[in-house]
Amino acid sequence: MLLGCPTCKTRYRLDDSKIRADGIHLQCCRCRTVFRVAGKTTPQVRTVPERAPEQAEKAVTVVVANESPDFCASVAHILESEPFTVLCCHDGREAMALIEKLLPDVVLLDVALPTLYGFEICDRIRNTPALSTVKTILIASIYDKTRYKREPQSLYGADDYIEKHHIPDALSAKIYRLVFGQEPVDQDLEGITSTEEEKSTDLEHISEQELLDQELVREELRRDEEAKTSSCESLQLSDAHNKARRLARIIVTDIALYNQKKVEEGVRNGTFYELF
Repeated sequence: MLLGCPTCKTRYRLDDSKIRADGIHLQCCRCRTVFRVAGKTTPQVRTVPERAPEQAEKAVTVVVANESPDFCASVAHILESEPFTVLCCHDGREAMALIEKLLPDVVLLDVALPTLYGFEICDRIRNTPALSTVKTILIASIYDKTRYKREPQSLYGADDYIEKHHIPDALSAKIYRLVFGQEPVDQDLEGITSTEEEKSTDLEHISEQELLDQELVREELRRDEEAKTSSCESLQLSDAHNKARRLARIIVTDIALYNQKKVEEGVRNGTFYELF
């Protein structure tokens, strides 16, 4: 059987005998997307669930909340080939007002938003019944492909999270999973069969142009991160102070995202600085 990853389009040849009656989960070894292959009793094998007609025609509204206009423009560029309406905002209070007004399908939230942190917005959404249909994806603040080797301990009520270097190749798939009911990626990936063992050498990879486009966007996101966190001796004191506050906000929010239990323990016992 020949099948393809719904995110990066890598093709795999799979032995039919390895597909159970209830189907199996596979993980793409290129982009790490997890997808389901239906069981043998299903007359047509699909790598993604079939959408109802009304779903396929529905315009998906996505709100992107990040302090940087350049970052928002890069994300909008990534999503422009999808049937999404993308709206951008640059601080937490503005994002919250837009969410309450529009009830978007998905909100992409930077954890280090000014005026209101991304995880605070997640908490408000989850505790507001009128916003129960809004799906949230948290963005880790710091761009670094090697910084984190584990997932966050908690998503603060968010439906999913994404690190910046995975935005070009994984964001669209995450949005489709949340909006159209595709199965989410479990944090422990239990019961998922590794495609490293199941794939054959007969693979068709995505085109060089697609790979180049993804790398160009990653480079834009990396440069945007450097522009936000780098220091400059020629800055006036007020500008330097604002930049320092922004950097501190980024550091604190990433600590909170990846170490929630320690943060709560430190706040509760007054030992925050000793723990970190």
